[in-house]
Amino acid sequence: MSDSTIKMQIEDCLTRFARSVQVCRLYERDHPLVKEALDGLHSTLVRIFWVKEEFTVGIVGNELAYDKEPLYEWSERRKGFIGYLKALGMKKISILRGCEKNELTEFITTLAGGSGQGDQAQAIRDRIAASTWPHIITGDIGIEPKRKPVPIPRENFKELLKQNYQNSVDFLTQTFENLKGNQSLNVQSARQIVEGLIKNLLQNKNLLLILTSLKGHDENTFMHGVNVSVFTLLQAEVLGLEEKYMVEMGMAAMLHDVGKLSLPTAILKEMENSLLEETSRAREQQQFDQDISGAKILLETEGISPLAAIAAFEHNIRYDMTGPSRKIYGKKLNMVSMMITISDYYDRIRRRPSYYETGGPEKAYEEMMKLSGKLFHPDLLQNFFSSIGIFSPGTLVELDTKEIGMVIQASMLDIRRPQVEILYDASGERYKEPFIVNLIEKDRRGQYKRSIVKSISPFDKFKVPDKYQ
Repeated sequence: MSDSTIKMQIEDCLTRFARSVQVCRLYERDHPLVKEALDGLHSTLVRIFWVKEEFTVGIVGNELAYDKEPLYEWSERRKGFIGYLKALGMKKISILRGCEKNELTEFITTLAGGSGQGDQAQAIRDRIAASTWPHIITGDIGIEPKRKPVPIPRENFKELLKQNYQNSVDFLTQTFENLKGNQSLNVQSARQIVEGLIKNLLQNKNLLLILTSLKGHDENTFMHGVNVSVFTLLQAEVLGLEEKYMVEMGMAAMLHDVGKLSLPTAILKEMENSLLEETSRAREQQQFDQDISGAKILLETEGISPLAAIAAFEHNIRYDMTGPSRKIYGKKLNMVSMMITISDYYDRIRRRPSYYETGGPEKAYEEMMKLSGKLFHPDLLQNFFSSIGIFSPGTLVELDTKEIGMVIQASMLDIRRPQVEILYDASGERYKEPFIVNLIEKDRRGQYKRSIVKSISPFDKFKVPDKYQ
């Protein structure tokens, strides 16, 4: 998405924000105009969250600014609204990805609850200060708000996400059993499963990535298919693709290995432990037969997009087209096939027993970057790591302060410097109240306050908190 398109969306969102506050000041909460205004605002925010982690605006002088850039023309048309925010002390407002409509509604109706003058203004400020909205932060420019963003949403959403993830695994397990018994693939269920994953991704990408990280070492083969779907959808989200295309991509990713049904169990287990560039000549024909079988199954399944068959056939082909010759659909590999190749490789490398012994995610990153332009499309590979970082959410890490923490969110500014929840102090004692730090932060001398030294296996002394499992 271009900068100009993003700016247009930001200004549209601000206009809807101002209108929502104004409408809520004039009408009761259940009025149709209030619902219409809030629905439009929330939908616009969701589109912005496809490419941005947060929506933050601040008042500088008499202008409203987004990303440190004053919006002069917009501010000129909305002087009354800016004055109202200034009267309430709302000089900075941040809305984080994952903000649901009911949370947004509570904030807007609270913000609109008075004239903005005298005792009414103070009452609004008091209500906002006492609020517990997890994805909305207010404060002053340049001042860190007392209330930190809560990266994980309410407990019921976490449980729903975990259930949706398990449903995806169960569906894939049943699908393979049905196909082995010559039963048809339930296309409608597959579509619903992927739509659920997309919804989870848009509501809280970080929690979903933490879950895939914790499940990445599980022996269940079918979790691999779900993880590949999640990672492929994540790539699509960062590229700004529309949701209607993401559904077909997610289905193609989830079913990319359906050709494994054609292989004996013993060979399957042996191939599970190998990676694409490690495939021996003796396995190449078996791999080819598997991919042909998978493409045939999907082509013969009514209601499945041809994209799924193309990806099933192409995802084991190298980007540089070296290796055994295959006749592909068109002159070049399909973009989705190349995205699935990255997702498939990354999840398989994480599932190796020696993953942490050989360096963990930092080593996986190095290995994959060495294969850029050979096994992987260079730009798509960069896009992938820009979205998950070198240390993906859910990774335990040791910092140069000797503290131990868990990565909870990647940084789009520096893939080596994510947000980390500090769990253990330098002596290895668990903090009673863990806290979140952003590794992009520097001290007054311009030095980074904390840096990651290495990743740590979650099976050793230090554990992932129960709230994330």
